[in-house]
Amino acid sequence: MEAARKIVIANGWLSQTPPEFQRVVLDRCRLQGFKAGQPIYMAGDPPGGMYGLVSGGLSISIAPGERGPYFAHLGRPGTWFGEASAILRQPRRVGLTATRGAEMLYLPIEKIDEIVAKDSNAWRLFALVTVNHLEMAIGACDDLMLRDHVKRCIATVLRLGGCRNASPVSGAPVEIDARQDEIATLANVARATAGLVLRELEAKGLIENGYRRILILEPDALRSMLRD
Repeated sequence: MEAARKIVIANGWLSQTPPEFQRVVLDRCRLQGFKAGQPIYMAGDPPGGMYGLVSGGLSISIAPGERGPYFAHLGRPGTWFGEASAILRQPRRVGLTATRGAEMLYLPIEKIDEIVAKDSNAWRLFALVTVNHLEMAIGACDDLMLRDHVKRCIATVLRLGGCRNASPVSGAPVEIDARQDEIATLANVARATAGLVLRELEAKGLIENGYRRILILEPDALRSMLRD
């Protein structure tokens, strides 16, 4: 649990909040484990609390219109989900599924109520989760307006790896749990087109393609291709 606390304090939503709020939240969380392929919750499920990813990966699925649910994004350690359901007491809007063995912190809905009952300004800090999701969604929409299909594919890979705008401080390669057909759907290109782009990027030493995964080796170089 102590290691989990350190991870979510250093990354994502809680890293943007004051230390006292971090303590109040984490003291009320419990650690849960999920196997690869196991759903955390699905779109339409009853309201519940918030989840913060500690380790592993998450597939986020959406079903906003006539189609779906379908894969839309990946969750990385430090990312939190479920605040809309907890705040509005409405069914889940997205679905979360572990892409590999995952550990998550769970903040029950009654504990959220307890926190805001003691400090009404805490709602502003919980709202940061939604702001982070909104910024990601706006960025994804902007990337889809790129006319060049190669750039759309590159932007999609970077977004899924959490390095669309900046590279990891560690400088380590970034692994994402996504198939070529999923990249194709998100970049709005044919599967064959996505496969060709990914193979060309691999030939340049920028990524490494694997089974159900892509390893981003040079995120800075990939971003520079978007500016050319």
